Amino acid sequence: MLRHTALFMWRDTTDENGKLVAKKGLAYLAYGCPSVRFVDFGTDLNGGSSPLLEVKPWDRTPLWDARGEGPPSRFDMALHLDFDDQAGLDDYNKDDVHHEVAVYNVSVCRPERTARVDWWYEGPARYERGGIRSTTLYLWSDEATDAQKEDVRRIYRDLDGRVPGLGSLLVADNVGTLRTDYDLIVDAQFESNEDARAFEDHDGHREALELAAGTTKYEWTARITHPMASG
Repeated sequence: MLRHTALFMWRDTTDENGKLVAKKGLAYLAYGCPSVRFVDFGTDLNGGSSPLLEVKPWDRTPLWDARGEGPPSRFDMALHLDFDDQAGLDDYNKDDVHHEVAVYNVSVCRPERTARVDWWYEGPARYERGGIRSTTLYLWSDEATDAQKEDVRRIYRDLDGRVPGLGSLLVADNVGTLRTDYDLIVDAQFESNEDARAFEDHDGHREALELAAGTTKYEWTARITHPMASG
């Protein structure tokens, strides 16, 4: 299955009604775009970008000068779309319904901060209604070697089946061609947000984060934890 994952960050001016309309638009993609096989979407359970938005734009540390601070905040809204193949994704990208939803999202989200990855996975649809998804996207640093990148992939993959409460975890490289695409996705599923939080505090996960921080543009990391297909 080919999955398109996109994480969004609200504009400072977006109100609750604008957020609701945006989520309704994501849900409609399942019906309006024939090539879409599965849709998952949701908003962050842990405050999203609200800590960032509490700081006036002119007082925020610029991302290019924020490496020591790590990720400045979480993202607010996630979209995951599954397709049979590249042709299905191409059809979606040309679909008028997709364009209409995308135009609206630009009005309520910060388009320069949208984080995207297209990635392949095997097995059944990676979706479970009522479950929790935690997604992290990374950009490799310019100095990262192939061996260092593989070490990051391996340390995350080794967590699968080893951390209590972790239902499953996949690591995949981006296959998209946009200049704005991220490079790597870590996609984990849990039964509850408590399990997801326990995973973040697990020593193995902290070790993986530390390794990733030294190999990626860590200040640009995009992350979100959301209920699957619940908005």
